[in-house]
Amino acid sequence: MKLFRSWQGALPDARSDSRPAEVDGGPVIVLVDERGAEPDALDWAAAEAAERGSELRIVHAFRWPRVSDPLGNSTIDLRAREGAEAIVAEAVRRARRIAPSLRITTAVHPARPVPALVAEARRSELALVVLSHNSKFERTLARRLVRRTTASLAVIGLSPRASIGPSAGRVVVAGETSAAIEFGFRSARRRGIGLTIVHPSLDEAAHIRQTAYPEVDVRWVFAAGAVGSAVLAESTAAALTVLGANRRHTLYDVLRLARGPVVVAPAR
Repeated sequence: MKLFRSWQGALPDARSDSRPAEVDGGPVIVLVDERGAEPDALDWAAAEAAERGSELRIVHAFRWPRVSDPLGNSTIDLRAREGAEAIVAEAVRRARRIAPSLRITTAVHPARPVPALVAEARRSELALVVLSHNSKFERTLARRLVRRTTASLAVIGLSPRASIGPSAGRVVVAGETSAAIEFGFRSARRRGIGLTIVHPSLDEAAHIRQTAYPEVDVRWVFAAGAVGSAVLAESTAAALTVLGANRRHTLYDVLRLARGPVVVAPAR
């Protein structure tokens, strides 16, 4: 079984007998490529959508090759569209195994992945776009999406089974933006786990926000130096790591080095 960067609870709880799902904004959008569904990203996206009570939107971008018809005229190969639909259908079947009652929609774009995902993300400013961490291409795609959309972005990676850290099983947030802090609190409350806030000092706004989530166990980690290094240390085996989109250097370092679920929460 593949493990996310947490020895417990890395996937949001998608069981039908869990507490009522909390609607948390727009759809959860996940990209599948020509190899089919990336299991770690798709499974996480399906469970997250179920836990939020929101829509899962499965997106596939493909190249529409041009061929010659019997008269030598250039035309499009309709079989490419059929192949794209088959990839999406298989992803839907896998998502149903994670959450049978999940509301799922699909989209097939004859385009490159970045324009396709930008178009999808712009349908709702509260969308959460989910990508895999397992290739350099997808990490590059994540950086481009951060620059071109206002959607939240989740980058999902795998963790060695033996990984453990000081905030194992918790949500870790780099508490430098209100959007990241709010996302972190909501995520911790939905999962029923604690929240670790990494910050250079005690942030008054975050401390006030804590009073709105009394059920969340909060632990502060004060980073005297680079926040990115402290976040990486705390995020080993964390259920989720949340960053703001304003600190690009910290953001790209964490996206490159992290081996578990990372969410980038842009300012609204």
